[in-house]
Amino acid sequence: MAGGNAVILKPSQHTPLAAELLVDLLREAGLPEQVVTVIHGGPEVTQVLVQAREVRMVSFTGGFATARAIAATAGIKRLAMELGGNAPVIVFPDADLELAVRACASGAFWAAGQNCIGAQRLLVHRDVAKDFTDQLVAATAALVVGDPRQEATDVGPMISADAASAAAAVIQEAVSGGARLLTGGGRRGSQLTPAVLSEVPRSCGLWQQEVFAPVVVIETFEQEQEAVAAANDCEYALQAGVFTRDLTTALRVAEAVEAGGVMINDSSDFRLDAMPFGGSKYGSMGRESVRFAFEEMTQPKVVAIAL
Repeated sequence: MAGGNAVILKPSQHTPLAAELLVDLLREAGLPEQVVTVIHGGPEVTQVLVQAREVRMVSFTGGFATARAIAATAGIKRLAMELGGNAPVIVFPDADLELAVRACASGAFWAAGQNCIGAQRLLVHRDVAKDFTDQLVAATAALVVGDPRQEATDVGPMISADAASAAAAVIQEAVSGGARLLTGGGRRGSQLTPAVLSEVPRSCGLWQQEVFAPVVVIETFEQEQEAVAAANDCEYALQAGVFTRDLTTALRVAEAVEAGGVMINDSSDFRLDAMPFGGSKYGSMGRESVRFAFEEMTQPKVVAIAL
């Protein structure tokens, strides 16, 4: 809208009220009614909207399968897509473990893990793996799961019972394949107890796919190259984290890791609106943030004057 566009907002069917409240606030602030419109519906509504000639650009946040369908349907028009992540965090032996544990627990379990840049795969040097794991398991087990309206609650419910059930199934697949469930993983309705697993086979969905749930995997490494290869062993490359006191190591690894953003001595889920936000592989198409979104959603024009 700041770039001069009219906007059609089609929210998820799971979260319709947030979009309505946002538009109410915009209109209350004086935005003309025709500048932004909310339309609700399922895939059939999406198809009509993205095919419309009047729609010059489609900005989508969601899963890869839906994104592929949109891209196939939209035709020749601009697309901006934020599709998800499976963020790795690398913890070197010289890292501040207390900081790393605190940041990884927050990065993995904030918003019940429903965070596209949330930490999902923790790659920890073998020399500190036991200490790190013990601390993370203790911190995870201490989290209070419950009603997010209660001040004591640390982790609220997932978006739906189906989402929690799907996440529990991914955990069970990993355990059946030989993974160790160190804590959590219990489900009641839409609530999933934050889970920590180790020894997860790389063929499992828990390693390869975005789980979008309060679930985190720990894997050990000995050499830097191992950690980088493990971090890159995924089809999503949105953001990553690196914990080390050695800036040279941090910058070298940041260059080698396939990600749109690498957070040094913080979890993968650190983000400021001023940062160019996006990734590679199946993680995203284009970049978000104030400046970059403005560039994505406007059309440059050259005017030359002969004097």
